[in-house]
Amino acid sequence: MKKILLILLLLFSCGGAVIAQQSQEEQLALQYYKEKEYDKAVELFEKIHAKKPDSYIYYYYYYSLMELERYDAAEKMLKKQVKAFPNVPRYKIDLGYVYERSGDNPKAEKIYQECLKNLQAKETAVNELNNAFMSRGKYDYASETILKGRKLLNNEQLLSKNLINIYKLLHQNDKIIDEIISLVKTDNEKYEKDVQTAIQDLLMDDEDNQLYMSIRTALQKFSQKNPSNILCIKELYWISQLHKDFEEALVLAKSLDKRLKMEGIFTYELATVAASNHDYTTAIDALNYIIKKGEETHNYIQAKMKILDVKYMQLIESSPVKMVDAVNLEQDFRKALEENGIHSGTMDWIRKYAHLLAFYVNKPQEAIDVLNQAMTATRDIKEKNQYKIDLADVQLYTGEIWDASLNYSQVDKDLPNDVLGNEAKFKNAKLSFYIGEFNWAKSQLDVLAAATTKLIANDAIYSSMLISDNLEEEEEDEADTTTALFDNSEGNLALKMYAKAEFLIFQNKDDEALKALDSVMILSPFGTLVDDALYQKALIYIKQKNYFEAEKLLKRIVENYGDQLLADDAVFKLAELYEYYLKDVTQAMEYYQKILKDHSDSLYVVQARNRYRALRGDNVN
Repeated sequence: MKKILLILLLLFSCGGAVIAQQSQEEQLALQYYKEKEYDKAVELFEKIHAKKPDSYIYYYYYYSLMELERYDAAEKMLKKQVKAFPNVPRYKIDLGYVYERSGDNPKAEKIYQECLKNLQAKETAVNELNNAFMSRGKYDYASETILKGRKLLNNEQLLSKNLINIYKLLHQNDKIIDEIISLVKTDNEKYEKDVQTAIQDLLMDDEDNQLYMSIRTALQKFSQKNPSNILCIKELYWISQLHKDFEEALVLAKSLDKRLKMEGIFTYELATVAASNHDYTTAIDALNYIIKKGEETHNYIQAKMKILDVKYMQLIESSPVKMVDAVNLEQDFRKALEENGIHSGTMDWIRKYAHLLAFYVNKPQEAIDVLNQAMTATRDIKEKNQYKIDLADVQLYTGEIWDASLNYSQVDKDLPNDVLGNEAKFKNAKLSFYIGEFNWAKSQLDVLAAATTKLIANDAIYSSMLISDNLEEEEEDEADTTTALFDNSEGNLALKMYAKAEFLIFQNKDDEALKALDSVMILSPFGTLVDDALYQKALIYIKQKNYFEAEKLLKRIVENYGDQLLADDAVFKLAELYEYYLKDVTQAMEYYQKILKDHSDSLYVVQARNRYRALRGDNVN
């Protein structure tokens, strides 16, 4: 055994010495090539190539001769290659390219045409000739190769990805669309991702939505003529989601459920996607469609549960809220809780119901009763403290300042190192901010700057800096802080007005908040609160569906306050505005990219990257 190992080691060491000797010569030649000393490189490449004509050295030898414009030598070398390897098309195409570079186009064309004429009815042969043409930038010949190969092999989908790529290089978008339809025509799900990738690549440079309209129209026309083609419906469903046309996507989802007997699976999926994109109307329509089909329908229970959450999100993201909508939703939540009871499993509904009662239908005492009942019903310390935070929110809303502060403090004390404890401490600090106790608020916010929760830490840092940047030195009258939320002393007027505006926003009094924010900018037109006021106004305008006004304000922040803390918030909010509300995918992608490029340390980086990829089509199923 030892003798065998010794022999093997000797063989490997001898072989290694030969390889090392050969590689030294090759390395020197490659070094000359890298340094563009082609004269020296050619001498070595010629020797090496003579010994190994089918190795990778061929390419360096060929390129060196072309760089030196030694076309005769290149022709001589390539004729030998063609003779030695008659079935390798790349040598023939390279020879044709030598003629083309030397100015003899007729000879070049003759070789190219002969290669096409003699193309064998084999997929490997078609692929090799296509690659040979592509390597010399002969895209028209490359496409002809694939098209002829399809006829020879009677395969209309042969090398479809390659052909689409060629059409893209030639900017022949109409042919790309034709090729997409050719794949869809098969109605074979194995081409589903290929079609989506082709559409995705096509739409990358679609600034005016013309290409989107063209591919959508082509698919719709094909579907009308071929209504039984499932792949076409799937691709229309996919592209409608990609471009945020959820109303059309719902029609297609219903069609897919019906044709594939999926019992509402596509429709429920669409409801989820639409809701996550803030198209609550379409999401509610989709969920109602499932519910109306009855209890035997797949996702019936999930739809009944989800529709409450979607309606709630639709309500709280609107301004002003119609009282009839709030009352109807209140009744829905009450009915759901009566049917399912108050326990850990219905915690999310309990919290939303209480919030709805206090903040939207003016029944704060009922909200307090519900929360107290929920606290009594649970033994879980975290659940109890979450309800206590909600209770404090209601108390703050109604002006019971010290009761609210006491409850926030109790949660902070019970869960000092927990997310809920940090949330309670932050809310307590904001309470102090609302009533003008700025120094105390800042001291609490500074503690939270080291919180384990990034969002809370980030919000705490922002709020602390907002106070320190705008706080003027003044004598505090401790007796006055308990009498009213906002005093009338002359110091810190802009900051006090901004605090008042934030409290009005907390109370959903958006119109009053807008007036207070305008007052902030009047009191301090050149101060550091201007961008904060603009941002808060933009958020209110989005709730009020005044999207173009919100767009103006956010752009103003980006352009004039790009070095301030809210710059990345404004960029991200602009991206969301374009994606969810203005339905401008191109602009949305641009602003998500801006986060990645200009605000790489932002809290929004991960979200921006995910949203950018989703808009590009990477994550849309």
